[in-house]
Formats: sequence, C-alpha cells, structure tokens
Amino acid sequence: MTLSQARRNQLVIAAISSALLTTLWAIGDLPGSMNTALPFVIAALWIPVFLSRKQRDGGVLWNSLFGILGIAVVSVVVRVVWLIGRG
Repeated sequence: MTLSQARRNQLVIAAISSALLTTLWAIGDLPGSMNTALPFVIAALWIPVFLSRKQRDGGVLWNSLFGILGIAVVSVVVRVVWLIGRG
C-alpha cells in the first residue's frame, strides 16, 4: 500500500468515525466525563492522518504511539456506546 492509499484510507476512516462520534456526542445523554472525553477522541482520530509519513517510516516509537492511541480511542468509544445502551 502506498502512502497516498494509506492516507486516503485514514482520511475516510477518520471522517466517518468523527461524524458518527459527533452524532453520539450530540444525541447521547452522557455523564460529564464522557462529554469531556469525546472531543479529545475525535481529535485523536485525526492524528494518524496528519502523521501518516511517520507511520509509514515504521519506527517502533511512532507505531507504539499509534497503537496506544488506537486502544484509547476504542476503549472510550466502547464505554460511550455502553452508557448510551444502558440508559
């Protein structure tokens, strides 16, 4: 996969995910901590898009950062969906 294909895929994923999370944020009845966390999660979705060249270089530090960022985003999204489903 070339850099432009990877960047395009990341742009599409970030755009769709941001739209869905913004919708959840707007219509969900969430506690204050989740309302505070969602803007940071939405911003975190765009970090790999802007740093795709660093990700492509394959440095261990950068890949670890993107992996930890992905785990954090997924955990917050799962928690938000669980809270909405419970209420």
